[in-house]
Amino acid sequence: MNTLQEIFKFYLEKYVTNPLFQYHKELTPYHRALRAADLLSTDFEKPLSFNELTSNEYLQAHRVLLNIYEQDLVFLPRNNTNSWDMLSFKEFYHDDLKQAGEFIRPKLESYVFKFLNQEIEVEGVWDINKFEEYTSQVLNEIRTSESQLFHNITSSKNPQRAARFFIAQCAGDFLTEASAMGRNVLGNFGQETSELFKIFIDEYGYGVHSKKHSTLFENMCDALNMSADIHTYWQYYLPSSLALINYFHYVSKNHAHFFKYIGALYFTEAALAFTTVSQSAMMKSVFGDKFNTQYFDEHTHIDVHHGRMALEKLIKPLVKKFGNQVISEMLLGFEQFRMLQDLADEELFKHVIFHDQLDHIAPSSENGYKGMSKLNTFYESKGLVSISHIHPVDEFFVVDKGTVELTFSPAVNLTLNEGEGIMLKKGILHGSKVLSTDATYSVYMLTDEVVTQ
Repeated sequence: MNTLQEIFKFYLEKYVTNPLFQYHKELTPYHRALRAADLLSTDFEKPLSFNELTSNEYLQAHRVLLNIYEQDLVFLPRNNTNSWDMLSFKEFYHDDLKQAGEFIRPKLESYVFKFLNQEIEVEGVWDINKFEEYTSQVLNEIRTSESQLFHNITSSKNPQRAARFFIAQCAGDFLTEASAMGRNVLGNFGQETSELFKIFIDEYGYGVHSKKHSTLFENMCDALNMSADIHTYWQYYLPSSLALINYFHYVSKNHAHFFKYIGALYFTEAALAFTTVSQSAMMKSVFGDKFNTQYFDEHTHIDVHHGRMALEKLIKPLVKKFGNQVISEMLLGFEQFRMLQDLADEELFKHVIFHDQLDHIAPSSENGYKGMSKLNTFYESKGLVSISHIHPVDEFFVVDKGTVELTFSPAVNLTLNEGEGIMLKKGILHGSKVLSTDATYSVYMLTDEVVTQ
């Protein structure tokens, strides 16, 4: 008899090796490239710790999870419907693929989210007054603090590029905004069902498509000459950006986490009323005062109301109905999503800084990696694309033969010829493409001897 671990590996392989999840030049809502070999060599029995969030495993696992969650959502192409692929559409939603995804989902969720339980604990006795006092203090700090997003984007050496990279990170969530919320408005939990539904239909523009939040975001993408098609920027989503999307699906897919969801909802709705002010100001500072920031401005307006609704119409009535026992769960959701948001901000700023540095870094000769320890050498043919990934340590990438293009964002690329190399920093997202007939490249790591020099 097969063990559960063997069955998990069987379904994992079945899922990640599906042709939909291989690299495709054609853009459809159903082709989302995964690094199957990386995933199949990962030990998912041991959840990641906080210190392992810059690992490639964290990125790849979140990609799989997002695909699994989004098989519950309806996706049809926004444009180019004449070339729409009905076979890929049916394969994406096929029962066999969904069954495999559902089997592996709980272990993947534990793998990427269990660290939150280790990092955040709710101690002591809580009542609604203590909850409101604490969360109000946190939200007031956000309201009164200087916006690090505004500072880091506007101080970039290429602010427009940095702002577009930020928008690309948002696209994975904002083009399907509030979809996870839709999982929670079904069923019956009293008056609170209707109150949550009011927030949900606000997000959907009360049935007026032009006022739907995702439509406003599409309009912003159009104004920036960026694609508003689903997952155009799949290869450029940072792990922490995926974690923000997946967390809401995680606490909504399994309704045992319902009260965590309510706490996370309160944080994001109340905090957005403040953060969107600086997001709007940043976009106008970078692209001009006349740039249309309606997407952010609408949130500044409506999320003051949504934050108040979440507290007064959801949290307080639910606590009154079910007792203080639900407060710890709500507080966990509030704090867990807050931590994920902080991590996403930090990772975004780290990439903006690295992209700026690339503009002024000349590829190194062989002296750049002298004394380092070789990890591996790769031989690849023309046109071969390495799906984006990250390294858990600093590594030196050098082309031994041919020409290779490294890709870091939709607007940041670096071409390396024979004998040229570059230091790839820990946790920096990148992919590659062979431009010559064939190419050989090697990866080196700093040795202890080099580090101590």
